[in-house]
Amino acid sequence: MRNKPLKGLITKFSTQGYKKNSPDVNNPYNIIPGGDITMEGVEFPVHGIDNMGNEKIMYPGKKYKFPGDYVVERRIK
Repeated sequence: MRNKPLKGLITKFSTQGYKKNSPDVNNPYNIIPGGDITMEGVEFPVHGIDNMGNEKIMYPGKKYKFPGDYVVERRIK
């Protein structure tokens, strides 16, 4: 497991992620800045992994905390 983030690899962050009315709701993945994730307004489960390798399955309506600097979210089909 990594304990330091990789620098310079991220070019576009999403501030709304997979929320129902987000412009990013149909993206194959979203990169969320920071480690605090809310699933309020999200209608399906999402897999999240931060830049240090910590991962969780996140469920609608819940809140999650990751220790990393950003979280890559992917829809679970």
